[in-house]
Order: sequence, then structure tokens, then C-alpha cells
Amino acid sequence: MLSQIKAQVPQSLNGERFDVAAAALCQSLSRKKIKMIIDRGGAYLNKKRVLIAKRIVSAGDVIELFWDENRPLGSNDVKNLPVGIIGENEDFVVVNKPAGLPSQATLTSSEETVLHALSAQYPDRFTIGRLYLVHRLDKETSGIMLIAKNKTAQQDLEKLFAERKVRKVYHALTFGIPLKVEGRLDWPLRKDPSRPNTYFAVLNKRSGQSAQSSGKDIKSALTSYLVLKTFQGLGASYIECRPETGRTHQIRVHLQALGVPLLGDKTYSNNVIGHPCGQWAARHMLHAFSISWTDKDGRTFAFEAPLPDDFRVCLNRLAKEGSSHELQTD
Repeated sequence: MLSQIKAQVPQSLNGERFDVAAAALCQSLSRKKIKMIIDRGGAYLNKKRVLIAKRIVSAGDVIELFWDENRPLGSNDVKNLPVGIIGENEDFVVVNKPAGLPSQATLTSSEETVLHALSAQYPDRFTIGRLYLVHRLDKETSGIMLIAKNKTAQQDLEKLFAERKVRKVYHALTFGIPLKVEGRLDWPLRKDPSRPNTYFAVLNKRSGQSAQSSGKDIKSALTSYLVLKTFQGLGASYIECRPETGRTHQIRVHLQALGVPLLGDKTYSNNVIGHPCGQWAARHMLHAFSISWTDKDGRTFAFEAPLPDDFRVCLNRLAKEGSSHELQTD
């Protein structure tokens, strides 16, 4: 559930930093907590997301702050974010990763990952040194993750991923409505030289081949999608995505290139301003819904992760406030 504070900047705060003005106008929040809201993507100035605390405000500007009540602002200990166990055997554990929990170490923390959280929350069952990542989700992506419990299992599962024998399904809420109900996006991804840790889709195959032949960083990427619902009155969609490759930010970049970026995406939908759903999500609305595979011994496994509360709240609000209709395919 999102909490919200909205206030107008008075003349006395003209020319102040955003965090200073916000703290003065929203006295229940400290500057430290406001910085957390900014980092989580919940700070807006005149309907446009604020990315840095030192942004200067002017008299008459409107400040809005949003945060998820399920993620307390007073704590940065991501190991306290609950990790649900969906399935387990002697070789692997399947978990439901909450949004906000990194899959792997970051530049600022090496001990606040899903593996550390799993070990901390279930100390009698898991030891950090005996858990091995098989694949990864973005920090703000929720949902299903497969974790190996020994090195042999990790190698076997990674081989299945490399051979594209693991079937993954994601659910997404997006700005806009695709022109086609379903499709297959065959657009290579390339690092964006103008923005660190971001990518863009190469829509022109000829230029993509040229870049590849000249040794630049470009990788093939395939995503199939199916529109589950449209919300015509709000200009939004509920979409199922099936990535056939596992590139970083693949679904987020492909949906942006399709013209329907994710609700709440701080990186790939930051140019969406004034949309009626523009401030509905504190993080990007992407959830890893299911995973299935057949192992080398012929055993088939399939697991699903239920939608998290923030995704369901957003989806229910779309259904309530926008006229929705389900799309059928032949």
C-alpha cells in the first residue's frame, strides 16, 4: 500500500534543495528518509520524478512523495525483506524474491543479497557458503528465483539456462497499449554509452549487424509477449512476457522499444510525464511469475510465485479506475 504526501513550495523555500524543502514541508519525514524515498523512485517535482536530492525547487512547485508501507523507511537492512520458499529438494531451492532485494553483490554492499537473506531468515536450513546463484533478477523485480544447493547442481542448471531449456514467464504492468495482442521481439540489446548500466534495443537490423561486426557490445535478445488485459480508459496494459534469452534488463528494454514501458521504471520510463498512472508504482511493475524445466534425468519441475501485494494493488486499481477488457487470441 502506498503512502503519499503532497505540498506546494512557498516563497520562503524558493531556491532550496529538494530534500531540504521536502523535509520542511513534510515534517514527519527526516531528510534521511526523504533521501530513501528519492532512491526508491517515489519523489516527484511537478509530476516529474526527482533523481537527486540537491535538485533546486522554486516557489509554486508541487512536491509529492510516495513510499511503500511494506518497506519501512527507517531501515536499509534488506536482509529483513521476507523471502518466501516455494519449493526445495536436495539440489535446489525455489524462492519468491521480494522487490528491493539484490540478487548479487552491489558496489555498496556485498552482504545484502537474496542468498544472505535466505541464510539469515532460515539459519537452520541454509548456509550462505552452500547457496549458489543460477540466474538473476533486477533488484526491483519481484518473483521466482532458482538457487542451487551445491556446485554440481549449479553447473547442471546453468547449462539448461544456456541451452534455453528453462521456460520463464513474467507479468508486467505497462504504460500504453501495444498495437498487436501478441508478438515476438527479436531486437538485440546494446549498452547505452550516454547512461551507465543501461541498454537500448537495436531496432535496425542492418545497423545492429554493422555494430556487431565492428566489435561493439551488442547481444541478441528474444522476448515473446501476450497482452492479458488492456485498460483503455487509462492507457495501460497487463502483459505476459516470455524471455527466450537472459540479457540484463531485457524485458524492460524490449517493452520500452515496443512503446509500452513498465509502470514505475525509474530508468526506462522516466520520460513518461503526465500519464494518469504515472505515480502509481514506487518500483517497476515486473514480476517473475513462473519457471519450469526438465532435468538431465527426465524429471520435470514447474513452480509459480504469486503476485506481490504492490503489484496486485496496482492491478486492482487499474481494473477499478480504467475500463478493462480481456483480449482473446485464436
